[in-house]
Amino acid sequence: MKIEDAFIKAIEEYEMLKSGDRVVVGVSGGPDSITLLHLLHRYRNHFGIDILAVHLNHNFRPGDAERDAEYVRTFCDRIGIPSIIEFCDVPAMAKNENLSPEQAGRRARYDLFYRVMEERNFNKIAVAHNRDDQVETVLMRLIRGSGVEGLGGIQPVRGCIIRPLIDIPRYAIEDYCKKQSLKPVIDLSNFKPVYTRNKIRLELIPYLKQEFNPGIDRVLVDTANILRCENEYFQKITLDEFKGLLTGERTNRIAFDAYRLSELHDAILRRILRMAVEKISGSTDNISYTHIEAMYNLVKANKTGTQISLPGSITAGVSYGEFYLSREERVRHDTIDKIYTLNIPGTVTIDETGCKINAVLIPVKEYKRIKNTADRKRVFVDFGKTGGNIVVTGRRDGDRFVPLGMKGTKKLKDFFIDNKVPREKRDSIPIVRNDKGIIWVTGYRIDDGCKIDSATDEVLMLEYNQSALGEE
Repeated sequence: MKIEDAFIKAIEEYEMLKSGDRVVVGVSGGPDSITLLHLLHRYRNHFGIDILAVHLNHNFRPGDAERDAEYVRTFCDRIGIPSIIEFCDVPAMAKNENLSPEQAGRRARYDLFYRVMEERNFNKIAVAHNRDDQVETVLMRLIRGSGVEGLGGIQPVRGCIIRPLIDIPRYAIEDYCKKQSLKPVIDLSNFKPVYTRNKIRLELIPYLKQEFNPGIDRVLVDTANILRCENEYFQKITLDEFKGLLTGERTNRIAFDAYRLSELHDAILRRILRMAVEKISGSTDNISYTHIEAMYNLVKANKTGTQISLPGSITAGVSYGEFYLSREERVRHDTIDKIYTLNIPGTVTIDETGCKINAVLIPVKEYKRIKNTADRKRVFVDFGKTGGNIVVTGRRDGDRFVPLGMKGTKKLKDFFIDNKVPREKRDSIPIVRNDKGIIWVTGYRIDDGCKIDSATDEVLMLEYNQSALGEE
């Protein structure tokens, strides 16, 4: 099957796109992402979509990283695709947050993709995982240990994320680049058996093909597809049981009928336990088989007063016929009551939280040089639209603003709800404002009326530095 046909088939079979979709495309500059971008561009009218290329310079390979970013910018300009290029010091992020380079890079990329999608009013994110990535992922999870969900591999569609190349092998992608005279950048680190995934790609898969089954990649993909289908069915059953056994739910606590829970089939019980952890903490990244088994044993014993500690400040226990999970909220969230004048240039410290807001005027020329450094803690606004009478406060009753990229005002309360800002955190978020209204909801969004445009003469750079009391 031609790559174009496989591309269209995947989009239609997995219902990835519909007319009117606005798609953020993650582009590294390598063969996979350049092929994805090129195909989406070729078939944008066929599917009735708009696309925006987004590239993150991870600062992993100084020199090469800048080359990759420039290549993406030039490629997009040449074929007429709008692009956004941003920088993140991922090695520093990994060190500061105790993450592996791969974990930090993935988090930084997806944070960028989601932010751009939200700010630019897009609704889909396309990434370039292919069939070979699927094979590597299944093997990696099998080696590390995984349940049915993990062995189902990479999902073609997960929420707003789509993967149109998921059924296309890497050799077909490389062949497409040659036929289309595309010249993607090559990351030489992919050819070094340093990381686990690289070792699987360069050493394990060739060995399995040579010694056991030349078609091992196809076998693993088929197996993953079967497991993914079965997992979807079990998840539906699990969700129904989850809802039926729920006896109480609030922000930091969730509880179930312990006796009825213990009567479930072990497979469904373990799934409910994992689902409950994800419900209360938002993730199961640090939850291992051992943790699930410890909760399983609590449920089966059903003894009031017994409890265990889990990662993420979670406690699991049994109390008078209920099995519960509770999460300790360790982060202080202090209400900002004072009004702070923000001098320009100048820095103001918020007494209640310990965070700092910095303001400095920069020439338009300098802004153009550093505009790609904008993120949740650094924004650029038009000083002519904000004026110099700026203060920092907490939120106020009736606050409204026009979030960047949107039309019409929105209640700040509704904005917080839409962005899943915890209720207990909202009063501790500094709001930069003038006598006309909100300029910046720090850490989230500027007002659309303050954005920089072609008429901007002077740029105000605002930066938000959190103390140990706050959280992102």
